[in-house]
Amino acid sequence: MPHQQDTELAELAGGFIHDLKNSFSTLSLQLQLLSEDFADPQNPKERRAVDRVNRLQGECGRLVDISNDFLRYARVKDLDLKPTDLHLVVDEMLDFFSPVAKTGGVEVKSYVPAGLPAVLLDVSLFKQALLNLLLNAQQAMPDGGKITLQASADPLQVVLQVIDTGKGMLPEVAERAFRPFYSTRPGGTGLGLPTTRKIVLAHGGDLSVESEPSKGTRFTLCLPVASVVGREVYCLLNGTRVPISEAKVSVLDRGFLFGDGIYEVLRIYSGKPWLEADHFARLERSLAAVRIHGVDLDRLRKQIREGIVSGGFSEAIVYIQITRGVAPRAHAFPTNIRPTELLWIKEAIDTYGPQRERGVKVSLQPDLRWRRCDIKSVNLLANVLANQAATEVNAVEAILYLEDGTITEASHSSLFGVVEGKIRTTVNNPGILPGITRKFTLELAARIGVPVDFRSLHRDDLGSAEELFMTGTSMEVCPVVQVDEQAIAGGKPGPVTRRLQEAYHKVLAEFRDEPSIGPM
Repeated sequence: MPHQQDTELAELAGGFIHDLKNSFSTLSLQLQLLSEDFADPQNPKERRAVDRVNRLQGECGRLVDISNDFLRYARVKDLDLKPTDLHLVVDEMLDFFSPVAKTGGVEVKSYVPAGLPAVLLDVSLFKQALLNLLLNAQQAMPDGGKITLQASADPLQVVLQVIDTGKGMLPEVAERAFRPFYSTRPGGTGLGLPTTRKIVLAHGGDLSVESEPSKGTRFTLCLPVASVVGREVYCLLNGTRVPISEAKVSVLDRGFLFGDGIYEVLRIYSGKPWLEADHFARLERSLAAVRIHGVDLDRLRKQIREGIVSGGFSEAIVYIQITRGVAPRAHAFPTNIRPTELLWIKEAIDTYGPQRERGVKVSLQPDLRWRRCDIKSVNLLANVLANQAATEVNAVEAILYLEDGTITEASHSSLFGVVEGKIRTTVNNPGILPGITRKFTLELAARIGVPVDFRSLHRDDLGSAEELFMTGTSMEVCPVVQVDEQAIAGGKPGPVTRRLQEAYHKVLAEFRDEPSIGPM
């Protein structure tokens, strides 16, 4: 969510632009009246005046268009969301757009089926976003072509794709496509696609683009289904089930005062905890490292399983946080207090799917964390700052490096490189988190016969790396194709990464087919 200061600035700018737009409209009207006065120029001087008036009218019109685009961009905030049939919305939009497209030699085909799960939409605003994508596709095909819309769904999200056969985009253009005021079209404001993405994000969804010169462009919109968005999340706080919006923790809790606690995150696939034993082994190790005692891990595992079954969860995330407990503020450990235990389960939408397919951009950031990163502590301020810095340059993750240029890992994932056919990664040590997906990926590498070199990458190694990829509970195995402004291996996922992804999903598919969980 934007900071209040940013929101106030956006509202101030919106009011300013609104006033400017009114002034431009008034000026345009006066120029129109002046143009009528010179409707029949009698000499070269009057003809020059008419020409200048016409140019000024055109410029006023352009400034009004820019103002309108900016106002649409700035005012995407409060949505009137209602459960909506996406099939009907697409049909209505294509009834309007298809005749216009046909005049330009563009054929529009829709394969958006009826019966998709309802999604929460602000219909008028979403139509604006969809129209922006359709117009963008049409503009990419000045000599005609084909636009295809197709959709699919799973229990958590509906995915809509808009595909064109146009001229496509260079990687550097696609990378900047959602940046405000960036446009390759003469006279374009550069706010169409940023506004579209802002609308989709405001709906709780995601918008991504894949493009290749001369081969066309594919925009993918992911929207959470209405039942997922509207479902209340419950948590267990010290064993008591309560809506997460109503859960209360004492201000004297040491997790709040000192960050004196640890956490763990598990993924649920097909109603079963994935890599459960490894996650609980790390949880136990973290508890021991910070000397928090009195936590019954078998009880926690039972509570997770009961929560999955009672909540009917299929694809979800489990979050566990344990702090030392509540006591008067003092640095030394208090005695005879009970740890605070927090547990919740929430449906998970796989927003990393498109990113795993095309690869992602990351950003190099200094590693400012404490020296016991092997403990999964709630002290994550340095990680948060690094990730925010990456987000501000349109990167999905921050790659962390030490003062000498040695790369450790990423802000919330593990990093790997491929150099001379071998996987390169940092050996487990107190400076990195022993990632569970990292451990599993290394096991997969051994299975498929890819050697591993446990040596840290250096900033200077990135340019010569054959591949880079990251692993994490939510992202699984995700290719890295760009580090800041530097492309990696031509900007495409490499063969080793693809083999690991294939091996990962093969094991995951077998896991999904296993029987459902039962009582412990």
